[in-house]
Amino acid sequence: MVGLIFADGHVHSNPIKGMGIATIGKKFRDAGGWFMALVSLPPHSLGFNNTFDDYLKTFEVLINECKIAKELGLKVMCFAGIHPSAIENEISRDSKHGGKVLEKALGVVDHIAKLIREGIVDGFGEIGRPHYKAIPEAFVVNNIVMMYTLTLAKDLSAPVHLHLEQGGEVTAIDIDKIARSIDIEKNRIILHHLDVVTAKASQNRGFIFTIAGKYPILKECIKSLKPMYMIESDFIDDPKRPGVSSYPWDIIENQRKLLAEDLVDEEYLYKINIDMVIKLYSIEPPF
Repeated sequence: MVGLIFADGHVHSNPIKGMGIATIGKKFRDAGGWFMALVSLPPHSLGFNNTFDDYLKTFEVLINECKIAKELGLKVMCFAGIHPSAIENEISRDSKHGGKVLEKALGVVDHIAKLIREGIVDGFGEIGRPHYKAIPEAFVVNNIVMMYTLTLAKDLSAPVHLHLEQGGEVTAIDIDKIARSIDIEKNRIILHHLDVVTAKASQNRGFIFTIAGKYPILKECIKSLKPMYMIESDFIDDPKRPGVSSYPWDIIENQRKLLAEDLVDEEYLYKINIDMVIKLYSIEPPF
């Protein structure tokens, strides 16, 4: 078997306040990384406001970061989205104006669809629902945005990274019903940052997902899941919150540690880090 190389299934970069992909990508590549799904941050993370125009600025930053990552020799999928926390934050401040927030969010999603049609970005992400307690109006608006995005993704044959509550069986049942109602192929949907219980329920329904690359979580997932998912760092590149959720190079180190401890074999890790990238994104490894 060809030597192992590693993928990061969901990662962010912040060239304004953080390290940026020029540093992140080089460290990841030098540690053995070959592929990353690079996902936009909410505007406020970059020091912007949550206006429509500032979302467009955020996407311009993302597009340039994806370009730099490719120049470093990495294979990249570029995802632009409207994070559910940004919608929740706006509506929590004034729940009576949820309609205006929804109108803007749908406009942002339409713009992302335009970028996908033009081949500038590859998919939607992240989109979805809060994973923490939120006011009902925020949950409803996010759910409408998610359904609208999935409908566009079906028409564009584009992938979507969904940010969801960790509801175990009920989350998996609901997303399964939504996917069937929209008639979108399940391999277009990547359920992002699932816990082990939700991951098991989702895998039983044929969904592909990402799980956090922390050692205890990987150890549990390897014991209980088929190698039909991807590992993510979900690194947010925020100097005020270093290493949240993991550094991209740390998820590689954790996998190598499990391999050295004979808790996983190379074939399993090959399927996660290479075969899944080929299956999801039709990207071939550099060998």
